[in-house]
Amino acid sequence: MRKDFLLFLTAATLLQADWKSDMLEQGTELYNNAKNKTVTLYKELKPAVPGKKESEEAHMNALWDTLLPQLEEGLDYTNKLEKAPESAWIGSDKKDIQEDIDKVFNKIINTLIEDDFMAYKKEINSLEQDISANKNTVAFYREKKISAPLQSSIKTTKADYAAKIEALQGENRQYQTRITQVKGKLIRQFSDIGVTLTPEQINVLLSRVDGDDIIQMALMMDVLKHITSQIMVLMKENHEDLGYAKKYYGLHLVTLELVVYIQQKYIDKVDRRYIPKIDAIMFEAQKMAGETQRLADSEISERRRRIYQKNMQTQKLTAHVAELYKQDLITSKISMINAMKITKRNLMLARNTYKTVVLSADLYELISESRNMFSEVSKIQVPSIVPFENMQIEKKYYELTKLIEKK
Repeated sequence: MRKDFLLFLTAATLLQADWKSDMLEQGTELYNNAKNKTVTLYKELKPAVPGKKESEEAHMNALWDTLLPQLEEGLDYTNKLEKAPESAWIGSDKKDIQEDIDKVFNKIINTLIEDDFMAYKKEINSLEQDISANKNTVAFYREKKISAPLQSSIKTTKADYAAKIEALQGENRQYQTRITQVKGKLIRQFSDIGVTLTPEQINVLLSRVDGDDIIQMALMMDVLKHITSQIMVLMKENHEDLGYAKKYYGLHLVTLELVVYIQQKYIDKVDRRYIPKIDAIMFEAQKMAGETQRLADSEISERRRRIYQKNMQTQKLTAHVAELYKQDLITSKISMINAMKITKRNLMLARNTYKTVVLSADLYELISESRNMFSEVSKIQVPSIVPFENMQIEKKYYELTKLIEKK
């Protein structure tokens, strides 16, 4: 009798633990469903977004209010730089003031980047994380489904797990659709600045370690073009006052200096960070391939030798794709150098003109021509992007990008 009671007690305990596990699992699912429905409802009840043109205009006006004091601060330091000594024991010299200018430029760049320009990347990353989390949950449900009962009033059945798996896979299809939409928006943004990219090229750009740099620069150039338009409006409205006309031309001069600074930062990053890291990856892959070849040659087992050969193929593929990756980075750097040459020519003219008190009409004409330069430079500094040859190379690119970012 006592033995039967102990068996009953043990079974009841196990049943209760399983019931608690199912209740916890179901409670978590109910919470996630409620959260998702709340987010969906919030999006549906949000006020309608105004027309694209009106929205962009309001956005640029707000951005102008933030950037104007920063541009004026940059102009103030630029004027001081011209008069500062090359070196000084007391006070600031040219090196000190140039450091101040760089700080202002970094502040402007941070303003532009934090201005939700990289929202597309945050959304894609968030969606990809959701997809990954769902895939992990699906794998967990598949494991639980193996031992689940066919029918039960208190336990999760095989059919229940199958339904959960189907629901999560449906969510992932929706997330993937949204990712495609976000990439489409990015394609349209590039189109607005005169750069035509295909979905395949966007995939390449998003897989590269310098992809964010290229996208940021393209979007910042577009904003600076709008800022130049604002400066032109101010010059028109104050054309009778030569002092103000020169000040506004000075602000335009600062935007050109900022563009050169941004371009040089990219070139330095490629030379000092990206290429050395990809070189290190190539060296390790080639070294490992040589070691694997040595081990394969000394192996008497045919089965183990075949595994060594497969490992060596993977290592050689890594080295090959790393070489392609390096060439892409070099090509991008060359494109940026060519773009910077154009910017520097315009900058030299702007500096010379700023030092010379000329009629405001001439200043206005020069700024008007510079607006075209922003578009021209944007097209040049976005490199020619070749779509991936196959899924294997695409996957390897992503792997190498993660390695470069970690090193």
